[in-house]
Amino acid sequence: MNIILLALTACLAVVTLGFLIQKYLRLPWMFTVVILGMTFSALGWFGETMTSDKFHFLARMGMLFFLFMIGVDLEFKQMRELGKYIIGGNILLTLTEGFLLALFFYFVFPDFVNNSFWVALIAGVAFGTVGEVILLVLLKEFGLEKTRFGQLAMGVGVFDDIFEILTLAIVVALPAVNAAPTSGSAWKNSVNIVLVLIGILLVTYLLVQAGKYTRPLLAKLPEKSFVIPFLIFLIIYAYIYFGSYRVENMDVIAAIFSGIAVQRLLPEKFVQKFKQPVFFVGNIFLGPFFFLSLGGKMSFSAVLQYPFLILIIIAISLFARLTVSYLLFHKLLGKKQSLVMGVGLTAKFSTSVISENLLYTSGLIALPLYSTIMGAFIVLKPIIVGVFARALATTKESIQ
Repeated sequence: MNIILLALTACLAVVTLGFLIQKYLRLPWMFTVVILGMTFSALGWFGETMTSDKFHFLARMGMLFFLFMIGVDLEFKQMRELGKYIIGGNILLTLTEGFLLALFFYFVFPDFVNNSFWVALIAGVAFGTVGEVILLVLLKEFGLEKTRFGQLAMGVGVFDDIFEILTLAIVVALPAVNAAPTSGSAWKNSVNIVLVLIGILLVTYLLVQAGKYTRPLLAKLPEKSFVIPFLIFLIIYAYIYFGSYRVENMDVIAAIFSGIAVQRLLPEKFVQKFKQPVFFVGNIFLGPFFFLSLGGKMSFSAVLQYPFLILIIIAISLFARLTVSYLLFHKLLGKKQSLVMGVGLTAKFSTSVISENLLYTSGLIALPLYSTIMGAFIVLKPIIVGVFARALATTKESIQ
């Protein structure tokens, strides 16, 4: 019953404080739940409930459905046209920001990253992941989500997710590979990661190709047919099962590709019709458990002890994104729009929080670093949302 009371408390916070924060600060309701989770943790409330297997299962499913929706919202036509900018831009943006943060973490707070530069680099790269959900909300608000500017922003964001998670999976395996006593199991784990990834990519490619034939056939089904929603959940759960088979945390990659598969396999009218119900299940029903779990792991005392660490993380992130975005995109978009793009690409709180959560739960980063990184997400968000929204409003007419 406590888990139901916890869910009711979270929902009450969302419809009251969350509503006000979203209306006046233009911030997503997730922030309310993260802060609520941190508050519960600091006060010792719902401690047993938030460490139970039921809670962890619901939080995990919330995370996976969150990633699924990212895959569903991907637009491929303009992404193909802008492929070199998306891939090249993502790699340079992510690695530049990640490398600068890694230098800071490793040389100033080595204990927070297990005295490992590789762990520091992964923590930095993970923080650099773009928050596509926030970008999509703002781009849709100004009617720019299908423009070249919007698709470039979203494309960099989603490729960033995949790039970052794959990097995380590889680096997590590296310490085991270098440890002689466990070298056999480490290599086996690395091979499994590669095989599962190849399998996910192959299955997705086959389903995308099959979509040329399934879309016309399924389009003939009645609007109220039960087949489509069951097919959507079948694809989601099949991907999650395959992604988690023998390899921990690969289901986060599978969840993104399940959204891509659904989008390309089913007729557009059904994807749009059933996207909202799936969104409700993933974000409204399961989402609060995931974001509560993120906040519940934070240490309020660590945030108070290292406030300057939060500010430095934010400063490094803004400097890296604005500089690299200008250098990469000023010829394609123009000088002003390239800087606006840099601001937008500094938006966080998507797969970045998932990655930092995995790093902390795996014991690779210390609690103070996890807590201050989450604090940086929370502080940075209103700054970026406000500046990016204002910049879009002033440049909307010139954006293509």
